[in-house]
Amino acid sequence: MKLLVIEDNRDIEEIMDFILKDDGHEVVSCPDGSSLDLLDTIKPDVILMDDKLAEVRGSALCLQLKNNDATKGIPVILTSAMPDLPNTAIKCNADAYLEKPFNIDSLIEIIKRFAK
Repeated sequence: MKLLVIEDNRDIEEIMDFILKDDGHEVVSCPDGSSLDLLDTIKPDVILMDDKLAEVRGSALCLQLKNNDATKGIPVILTSAMPDLPNTAIKCNADAYLEKPFNIDSLIEIIKRFAK
């Protein structure tokens, strides 16, 4: 499965990248939402996106994706250490959420939900 990881914390991005590649996935990482302009090229099966990015909220980007007919079918997993993540995920129509800190099993399990 091809995953797009949008995470501005380099340490967390490297951990996710390692875990997901070790689990057999192809991973494209980006520190901000600019990669969303390249979705036609990247063609991710799932987007794993931090809600608290430096320039913009991941939940705002998720809502844009879900309101666009061309991208609404791409599953988005919102990640954050913010306390109200479940409600934030619902409001932006995210397909799932992953609270930080997360363990390896939780990350792998949530990705498996979207395996084709």
